[in-house]
Formats: sequence, structure tokens, C-alpha cells
Amino acid sequence: MTVLARGETATTVAREGLTVEGPDGSLLASRPRVVTATSPVEPVDVVLFCVKTYDTEQAADDVAGLLGGDGVVVCLQNGIANEDALAARYGAERVYAGVLYVGAERVAADRIRRHTPARVVLGPYEHGASELHPSVAALGTALQEADVEVTVDADVLAAKWQKFLFNCGLNPLTALTGRRLGAIRATERGRALFTTLVDEAARVAQASGVTLAPDVRDRVTAVADRMDISSSMAEDRAAGRRLELDAFSGHVLRLARRHGIDTPVTATVHALLEVVDAR
Repeated sequence: MTVLARGETATTVAREGLTVEGPDGSLLASRPRVVTATSPVEPVDVVLFCVKTYDTEQAADDVAGLLGGDGVVVCLQNGIANEDALAARYGAERVYAGVLYVGAERVAADRIRRHTPARVVLGPYEHGASELHPSVAALGTALQEADVEVTVDADVLAAKWQKFLFNCGLNPLTALTGRRLGAIRATERGRALFTTLVDEAARVAQASGVTLAPDVRDRVTAVADRMDISSSMAEDRAAGRRLELDAFSGHVLRLARRHGIDTPVTATVHALLEVVDAR
């Protein structure tokens, strides 16, 4: 495995390797090859694209030198629009979307703590493609061998939106309050806020032509009821890092303006987070 990294992360992982701590305290250590954007390296078949959304453009440039003539990119980022930027950079036929479900946090540059099993949904950026690229199929096999549940979905966009709706409630509310999802939803008003954020995002999705399941709110609520978790945005705020506002409430507000839809709760939450994130 080759890891393209930057700054302190590249230095630390090159020196210490990577360690993943499981829910039971077990440790899985590996020594990946670490490269930077300027490292001479032979082309690769598949790139897992995992950066924060605000780093997409720079990372897309960094990755370009790694891709072989038939290489593909699998996007595992938060949000909905990153695949569009990658398709514009590399060509739609070379981009695959992934929806990752895992409870995990980075506790140090070289250490990940995993709280839940991992599951991923893979599918082509170009809707209707009949089969996976051979490199993506091989990636799916490798993930399954590593105990990651893998599902292939030709309409992966719908799966991305269902996770996105959940995250539109989870990320901003946990980041604003500093509380876990269970504590937020334990109050009547907390549950109402979460549901309203989900509903506003669902309305702009439908106005944008996204086909959502008729019971999508029930599905999102069912997931929320059984997951007492924090979020990457809450962890970023606690660590003083930049927030991925553009990937969540920012994207909902852009689509809402485009379609003339009123999303007052999303707008208020976004404004509060902009104050928190001001730098």
C-alpha cells in the first residue's frame, strides 16, 4: 500500500507506520510506503481519495501524477459534489463514488481508533454503467478480505444522498453543541432540530432530481436512533481545525438558492458555524 500524505502526517507515518485500534483494544499495525506530491513513483491502478472537501482541488492535482493510463479514482469523501470536481479533472469514466460507513477517529498522525465495523458502497460516477472497472473490483475483494463489508450499487448517488441527509443533521448539531447524537436526540427539541435539517436537505435533493426512497426520513431516523456517536466536524472543532461547512450545510444552501427553496434552520445553523469557524 502506498499513502500520499502531506506535512506532519507524511513525516510521522513514514517514521512510525500506521496503527488502527479496534473496538476491543486490538491493534493492527502496518508500514505503508509514504510518498508526497513531488515523490517519483510508478503509476497506480486505483487511488482512494480521502481528503477533506476543502482540499479536493489541491489533492486532485497531487494525485494526477500517480494515475496510470487506465487508473481510476474512488472518492470516499464527505459530501455530494466532490465526484463532479474529480470527473472534471480526470474524466467521468475514471471516477467511482464510495459511501463509507465507519465510526472512527484519528487520535494521532499515525493512529486511528475504530469504534464500529466498516461498510462501503461502491458505484460508478456515470449512472448506469453496467460493471465495475477491474481495479475497483479488485479493491472490493481486498476490502472484503480485510473484513470490510462491500456493496456494489449502480445508482450509488442515492446511497450517497441517504448518508448525506444523516450527516446534515449529525455534523452541524454535534459540532455546535459538543454533545453526542444520543444526547441531542434525547430531548424533544434536539430531535426536532435533527429532523428539520434532514427534511430541508431532502427537499433540495428532490428539487435537484435525486430519487430518494419514499421512507428516507424513517431510514435516516432509524440509523440516528441506534447510533450514539459524535462526528468528524465536532472532532475538527474540538481540535481547532477548519470545518467542512461547504460539504454539508453550505451545499444544501447552494442548491436551495438554485431552486428557490426556503431552508431557514439550515441557514441559521450554517451562520452559527461560520462564526465558530471564523479564522
